Amino acid sequence: MSLNRRITWLNYPHLVIAKSCDGVSLFNDEKDYEFYIEQLRQMTKDRLLKIYAFCLTPQEIRLVIRPSRLLLSRIIQKLHTKFSKYVNKKLNRSGPLFRSRFSSLIFLPKDLPNVVRSVHLWPVRVGLVKRAEFYFFSTQASFLGMGSNQWSFVSSKEVLASFGNEEEAQKRAFSKFVEQAVLDGDNFGLSKSYFGIGGDDEVISELTKKANINNILKKISIDFMAQKTSLLLGVGIEQVKSTSRRQDLVMARRLLATACVFGTGMSVSEVANYLQKDKAQVSRLVSQGMDLLNNNQPFLDIFEALSIEQKIGVI
Repeated sequence: MSLNRRITWLNYPHLVIAKSCDGVSLFNDEKDYEFYIEQLRQMTKDRLLKIYAFCLTPQEIRLVIRPSRLLLSRIIQKLHTKFSKYVNKKLNRSGPLFRSRFSSLIFLPKDLPNVVRSVHLWPVRVGLVKRAEFYFFSTQASFLGMGSNQWSFVSSKEVLASFGNEEEAQKRAFSKFVEQAVLDGDNFGLSKSYFGIGGDDEVISELTKKANINNILKKISIDFMAQKTSLLLGVGIEQVKSTSRRQDLVMARRLLATACVFGTGMSVSEVANYLQKDKAQVSRLVSQGMDLLNNNQPFLDIFEALSIEQKIGVI
């Protein structure tokens, strides 16, 4: 998978792969796995994403997720920053835990079974277990209703629906489906990949064209977002740009900055230039906005209304 610029959409499934820095173990005991899984659970509870599958190994993490309220880069940044702080504090260490940027592929829902299968087979292919369902920190056993790890926040039913109508028959068919590919190469369950898009030639062509259109839209989207903010909150655009500390204007700046940076993938510098503020000020606004997204339902509702038309990012 390329680590160059990649395409990411809201409400589309993505395969995410994150690797540890050389010589660093991501997980040192069971509590580390539990902490990471709990963050995934909380993100689904906060409706930031939908989780279809995961596999956590000491050197590599594989996730199949669908971002819904934040672009993929912001979700993984939020997830891995929190996990890295937890591990570093626990081990009294400093420095990065993950190697560079994570890799990702966007694909169509029709390819979900293949991608999930590839994630579940990863510990078999690297020699950790003989069968996928024997690996404790993967969702394969949960899909089959086996073992103690029954992660209800994982959207396994959407994948299993491709294997019939009756629950037990679905599980048997999916188990056989996974085992059939155990000797195949690790191609992530997708026939081809290009510029962060996985699938056949038709899918890659269609989504690449869509992304190019979005690149044009992004150039004008900050002004569009500002206009929409002013309408939603009943304040003038020039007032939002002003130096006034009036509470409603500060809230408008906070909402606009958060929606632009975490909702559309714009840079802090772009927003700072538009608002005529310095980057530190905008970073504080975004940080405050993220806290409100997690703890303030009215702010979250307005954020969604503001961001709903911004679906695609190139990062």
